[in-house]
Amino acid sequence: MSTPSQTIDPNRPEHEVPAPEAVAVEAAPSRNGLWLLMLLLAATFMGWYFYGKRPAVAPPAPIHPVVTLPPVERTPADGAVDAATATASKQAAVAKAKAAAQRKALAAKPRATDARPIASRSPEPRYPVTALRRGEGGTVVLRVNVGADGVPDDIAVARRSGSRDLDRAAMLAMRDWRFKPATRNGREVASVVEQPVEFRPAQ
Repeated sequence: MSTPSQTIDPNRPEHEVPAPEAVAVEAAPSRNGLWLLMLLLAATFMGWYFYGKRPAVAPPAPIHPVVTLPPVERTPADGAVDAATATASKQAAVAKAKAAAQRKALAAKPRATDARPIASRSPEPRYPVTALRRGEGGTVVLRVNVGADGVPDDIAVARRSGSRDLDRAAMLAMRDWRFKPATRNGREVASVVEQPVEFRPAQ
C-alpha cells in the first residue's frame, strides 16, 4: 500500500506565528471601542446629573392677541340731558323773577310828575265878541303857578296870541281852572307850568 507522498518545503516553518505588529493592530480597535463606550456612558451620566440639578424654568406667559376697536361716539345719557334742561329752566325762572322784582320796585318808587289840568274842572274860555267879529284867533301860552292844592295863584302871559282880547279872556278863564298838582317823592308840591289856550273862530 502506497502512501501519498508529501512534499516538504524545508524553507517553510512548521507552525506560522503571526508577527507582534499584526497582533497589536488587531487588538487596538477593540480597546478604542471600549474607551469610546466608557466616555459615552460617562457623558450621558454627567448630562443626566446636571440636567436633574438645573432649576425648573417656568413656561413663558401666553401672548394674548391685541384687539383694536373702532372709536365709539358717546352721547350724553338721558339723565344728563334732563339735568341740563332742568338747570336751564331754573336759571330762566330766576332771571324772570329778578326782572319782575325790578319792574315792581320801579313801579313802587315815587316818580316826579308835573301839574296838569283836570278836564272836568277846566271850563273853556269865553270867546270875546269883538275878537269873534273881527275873526281873530290864535293860541295864548300862560305861565301858571299851581299850588300844592291844584289851584292856580299866579298867572302871566308867556306868549301872546296877537290879540289883547284873546289874551285877557285866556287869563280870566285860567283862574277858574283846577289842576292835579305836581308830585315829588310821592308828595304833592307847588310847581310852575306853561299851559296853552287856543281860540279858533267859527268858519
